[in-house]
Amino acid sequence: MIHASHRALILLIALSIVSLVFLIGLSTKETTAEVLPTRVKPAEGKPLKATWLWHTYETASEPDQILTFAAEQGVNLLYLKIDTSLSPAYYRKFIGKARAAGIDVHALGGKSDWGLAQNRQDILALVDWVNRYNRKAKAQEKITGIHLDIEPYLLPQWKTDQQAVIRQWMGNVEAYVSKIKQQPSLQIGCDLPFWLDNIPVPGSPDTSLAEWMIAKHDHVAVMAYRDRAAGSNSISSLVTQELEMADRHGKNLLVAVETKQSSEGNFITFFEEGNAFMDRELNKLPALMAKHPSFAGVAVHSYEYWKELAR
Repeated sequence: MIHASHRALILLIALSIVSLVFLIGLSTKETTAEVLPTRVKPAEGKPLKATWLWHTYETASEPDQILTFAAEQGVNLLYLKIDTSLSPAYYRKFIGKARAAGIDVHALGGKSDWGLAQNRQDILALVDWVNRYNRKAKAQEKITGIHLDIEPYLLPQWKTDQQAVIRQWMGNVEAYVSKIKQQPSLQIGCDLPFWLDNIPVPGSPDTSLAEWMIAKHDHVAVMAYRDRAAGSNSISSLVTQELEMADRHGKNLLVAVETKQSSEGNFITFFEEGNAFMDRELNKLPALMAKHPSFAGVAVHSYEYWKELAR
């Protein structure tokens, strides 16, 4: 016969085991629920405001004007076109000044035919140039990312053999992403048209090319070239699917707008309305995008045209 105190001890041990199993199961469920994609945050948690600088020689001819304008407009990310034929020393002073002013600099490159396999080495040469630059640069002079503007849909081949062009474009993306990731401190970004969500990945009809691209990059700038923040055919209406994709993949998305005069219609650009009007419209976007954790800010194309708009 088991003594009463022994029975009590056995009962206590059994209850402890049951409680432990329950807690382990609960902890496992909580841990599983909390596993989310890692999201790259904008610097210091601030919304990003980016612009492109295509005329690379202006970093030598008007560096102070560029940085003064950037400060006035609240720019904290600059996509700077890099001429790989120039020495890294050509850019060092300007990038150092930009970084000191709180502006991150991403090396910008891209041509329509960079979407073709035959030009892959041109993209990889840009990555090599940035790596050489950063190896010799001081901490406050370093380039913090690489940004590609590759638009192969502008090529004649896009109309004659779209599937072949897309496959080559994807192959080039795979190549440069793999190479850039060898330097984990570098951000990887690209520009995408808003309508790419209507183009399926070859062989995967349920996956859009937009989602594939978003998943590959740390952040994307979606060219939602319209001159109204809200309403039908507006900036916010064009990027809904892309924001949802970026949310799912834990990536950042910038909404890009145009300031250059357009032959496609006045609704494409803020050229006619001016800088003050554009600011008012862009300031509406954070509230319109509030439910999307992927929304990281705005990008204005480009410095060369924006500075004229602001005069």
